Amino acid sequence: MVTATETNERLLETDGYVVESAAGDLGWVEEVWIDDEGEAEAVAVRTADGRHGLLLADDVLTVDRESRWVVVDEDTKLLELAAPRLNREGGRLTSSWGTTGAELQVTARPRHRWHVPFRPEEPARPARRPKIERPLWQGIAALLTTIALLVVCTIALTLVVAHLVTGTAY
Repeated sequence: MVTATETNERLLETDGYVVESAAGDLGWVEEVWIDDEGEAEAVAVRTADGRHGLLLADDVLTVDRESRWVVVDEDTKLLELAAPRLNREGGRLTSSWGTTGAELQVTARPRHRWHVPFRPEEPARPARRPKIERPLWQGIAALLTTIALLVVCTIALTLVVAHLVTGTAY
């Protein structure tokens, strides 16, 4: 059985991961929220329509680092986040982001329809170049050209060495 501490440790460094359920994607992890001891207690989730929600660590089933997924149950609800607040306390600037207390209604999207233009943290995957199989005659031509070049370089080197040693190349 997974304990709360193991879940919290797994949530560290999950910025940019997709929040995935059996019904589809709920959004992506915008940032990890940690407590005073440095343990991850929740993640801020950005939904496809640009709203912000809070997913508590207790609602996370697992973290798939290979697929970059935070997996949750199908009926998991996100808490709606209020607008961030900026505070000045004795010349020190702090910011805070709290929940409104309301549940955020998010419709899960099937994975193949996921397209969010404002996901800068997730790098674009490089396009795979198609494997090109060259014709046999090109391989043979390259081999013969290489052999001819080696022969010419060997003869030229022999003539240069002979000229340096004897004063004449012949």
